[in-house]
Amino acid sequence: MNKWRLLHDKIDEPFLHFAVEEALLRGMDENTSPPILRIRQTKPSVWIGVYQYPEEDVDILYCEQKNIKIVRRPNPGGAVYQDEGSFCYSLFFPKKNVFERLQIQEPGELYKLAGNAVIETCKDFGVIAGHSPVNDITINGRKVYGSAQIEFYSAFVHSGTFLVNTNLDEMERCLIPSKLKFIDKGFKNVKDRVINLSEAIGERVEVPQVIEKLVFHLSRILEMELYKDDLFENEILLANQLFEEKYSKPEWTFREKASFNTVVSTKSPSGIITLCLSTDNGKVTDIEIKGDFVIANQDDLRKVIHSLIGQEVKRLPFIIKNSPLPIDLKESLASLLLKIE
Repeated sequence: MNKWRLLHDKIDEPFLHFAVEEALLRGMDENTSPPILRIRQTKPSVWIGVYQYPEEDVDILYCEQKNIKIVRRPNPGGAVYQDEGSFCYSLFFPKKNVFERLQIQEPGELYKLAGNAVIETCKDFGVIAGHSPVNDITINGRKVYGSAQIEFYSAFVHSGTFLVNTNLDEMERCLIPSKLKFIDKGFKNVKDRVINLSEAIGERVEVPQVIEKLVFHLSRILEMELYKDDLFENEILLANQLFEEKYSKPEWTFREKASFNTVVSTKSPSGIITLCLSTDNGKVTDIEIKGDFVIANQDDLRKVIHSLIGQEVKRLPFIIKNSPLPIDLKESLASLLLKIE
């Protein structure tokens, strides 16, 4: 068993909430923070994935009218609505040590391990749940839980969101996903796609009850010995700095969008992938990959994108094929390049 801090700091301000997430991840890489299981909740807010634009997935005007803050997460994935009826957790740890101990060969395997804890939690309340590739847990085909990951040098964070009593009407008003998102799911809107655990049970269950069960199953499956702790002073100082200099800035969430000659999208196992491309005389002058797909190592993606600038378009499939990107992302980008040709 390995000792992990159990952190429930109760920071509910969305921008500071994610500043803490990044501060802990950086502390993990710098070996100033021991492994952590952080339980977290925020006030009603919308969190977009790091590769998304709020105007494409969120009803910004409605959120402004209701004073629902919109914040860009540091991890990938899709836009989500959060309130006091849902909760999240984040596992911060040194990647090499923990992956070796749990015999994990590649990051995607952690989705299943952590997801098993969610399935066991649902079972405790008499509900049968199952995995939905690559990073969701569903009940009768409806999503009750989703997850995402970040690899940051030597550090790693795996995060998950669990719907217990979330206001699904408000969620549907805030989010405006593309039709492509549900094309293979048989759903037409957000509300029909998701489910609260309370609805599945048939009676209301409180969030702290679910947290207690999930923490137990996570600690058992991931072989963690937990002890309660608070944020360290250095973590608080860095979080406040990241809040002031990054997360509270409108330009972090509302990034300026570039114009491209070609924009094509597809649905992959890990989410929607959109390839934006500008060319001149058959060579790439600008490129962006956006969407709600998941990828742990964002640095790999940055390097690949940088390597494509100045290349002939016909060489892009070869470069992508030989890149360190996940297989589903490589295959999806290859299919999008065929559309361009």
